[in-house]
Amino acid sequence: MLKGDLRKQAILDTAETLFFEKGYVKATIQDFLDALDCSKGSFYHHYESKLQVLMELCRQKAQKGFAQYREKQFDDALEQLNALIYYAMPFRDGEEQTIALLLPLMDMTDGKMVMDAMLDAQKAAFFPELCGVLEALRDQNQVYYTNSMLPELLWDSYSAVYYRLLKEAANIQRGGGTSAAIQLIEAERFLWERLLDAPFASLELIRADEALRTISHAISKVKRLQAEEEKTAES
Repeated sequence: MLKGDLRKQAILDTAETLFFEKGYVKATIQDFLDALDCSKGSFYHHYESKLQVLMELCRQKAQKGFAQYREKQFDDALEQLNALIYYAMPFRDGEEQTIALLLPLMDMTDGKMVMDAMLDAQKAAFFPELCGVLEALRDQNQVYYTNSMLPELLWDSYSAVYYRLLKEAANIQRGGGTSAAIQLIEAERFLWERLLDAPFASLELIRADEALRTISHAISKVKRLQAEEEKTAES
């Protein structure tokens, strides 16, 4: 890896720690410089702002999810389809910090740009694979569709559910219940099965129990950070 690439990766690694420990809003460029022991010129040579750093971090996380998916072996294309959406959507065990990172952004202007960057990266990585898996399922007569735009429509649905689930996670953080999140996950599964004319209950896509567990852990992380900030402010 070239020296410049090493510096960029060091910035991203530092960003993940800083954004989690201090929050995106309170983390400053000076915090980056102190943690990295580098100059402003070195930082700005690679990134224009901390928003750009966060957007790149989200892109990297999407690529990491795709790499994890590609490491798996599948018995059939239906299992592969379920795994594809499972690894695209970060509502799974081990992704608590990703959700904790995104939650505070949901009511911010920057949050929309970050989500757009994340979804663009996910589509670049996962969508061509999705098209191939759907074609394999159709060839095997496990799903049935003729409209060439259907994969695009399914991906749009995926993107909308991703954003809505984050909104529901933010609502749960504010004290709301989990029923809307569960219904959303079930509605997405039902929609995919009906549009693909797939067998009933053949698609899982997002595991509701695991998604709620990940959200709960992420909220605990965010609340712990907020409590530490309040304690520091009082002392």
